[in-house]
Amino acid sequence: MPWLSSIPPLLPMLARGVLIVVALGALLFACALVVQYLVHRHWLRSYGRARELLYQGSSVLAEARFRDVARVSYGFRRTVALSGVAVCRLKQGAYAEAAAILEPLSRQPLPRSLWLDEIALHGHLALCLAMLGETRRASRLIHEACHRFNGMPTFLVMPWVAILCRDGHVGAALKFLDESWPLVVKDGLACDRIRLLRAYAQSKVDPERHTASIILTLYGLAPFPKVEMEFFREHWPVFADFLQRGQELVASREEARARRQAEEDAAWSARARLSAPEDESSG
Repeated sequence: MPWLSSIPPLLPMLARGVLIVVALGALLFACALVVQYLVHRHWLRSYGRARELLYQGSSVLAEARFRDVARVSYGFRRTVALSGVAVCRLKQGAYAEAAAILEPLSRQPLPRSLWLDEIALHGHLALCLAMLGETRRASRLIHEACHRFNGMPTFLVMPWVAILCRDGHVGAALKFLDESWPLVVKDGLACDRIRLLRAYAQSKVDPERHTASIILTLYGLAPFPKVEMEFFREHWPVFADFLQRGQELVASREEARARRQAEEDAAWSARARLSAPEDESSG
């Protein structure tokens, strides 16, 4: 029958259909990759800006930026952004709030590429728990992290020292910190809190020997936030008393500065009164 010859062969039609479907699938996949790349790039830029603000000491501004990033994130990106919020709360002295944020995050897995962020998350949570007096839970977190990472990373030195100090083992804390200090400094982790814990341990172990170091540390770090002082008065009164020494040192320094300024102002006023008659007589 001649009309049969006008029917297109079935196999070429199927092949063309398959090629079209594959091409559309590849196009959609490529579009998805582009969108994912743009979203990831935007996330990195926003997250990076929040971290910059945190490192510059603007924890309040950084917290707002981290919260904005977390609102538009999901999965591990949201975990990382929320951990940034917790670090900001920690730096403001709100240890209980930081622990409440970090505890559920610590149970969420992170990609292997973010192993350092995972250490930081567990370290910050352990530090918060230690400050709250929950040293058993904090110790368990440190031991689990050390087992997972085959040793104690320098990021966990501070929470471990906080645990030892909180439990009254200040001698062991100072010994461990002195042994770890070169690596802590090398890794850029000699932050305000670890310096403060070191000065506290020194004041308990041998205050006469470390007097200069303790005073310099308190002078450099005080005054301390009101929220943090109130927290330690409730949860760790002995440490609050140590911080109060810093508050008093700064207060006496400011009083001395105001007294010197008043004396200088009085001297200038006296000179001005003395020079006034001379100017009138010469005129």
